[in-house]
Amino acid sequence: MIKQNNLFSEAHYMCGVCSEAVTNPLCPICLTTEIEAWLTLYPDLGEKLLPKLKTYIYNLKNNLVESTQCIKCKDKKAEVCPYCFTELVLGELKKINASPFILREFFEFFNFDLHHRGYSKEAEALGVI
Repeated sequence: MIKQNNLFSEAHYMCGVCSEAVTNPLCPICLTTEIEAWLTLYPDLGEKLLPKLKTYIYNLKNNLVESTQCIKCKDKKAEVCPYCFTELVLGELKKINASPFILREFFEFFNFDLHHRGYSKEAEALGVI
């Protein structure tokens, strides 16, 4: 859904998952590239996680609607906000039983719960942040 802001000429697009405005327009493709770089430290974990992320991105590309311009790659691919995408990654890490150390490091590098209302609370309960 598009919402026009009268103060700015650019339209604001809503996240395809949470329906909130994409205020941190970093696309899942660019985030996956960064996650992939991090996972070079953990190749076994990367072998389990990256195919799932690439399948998710493939499905996004096939269903892409007009979205916000990514601040890194400049393509209009920021259809899912970084919070929702990193929440998905966190879920996948938990499914493959990533260690608390890995989860802590993930939160250190990829925490987009800026208002501390979502997965940060779960991370505190798990003792990883």
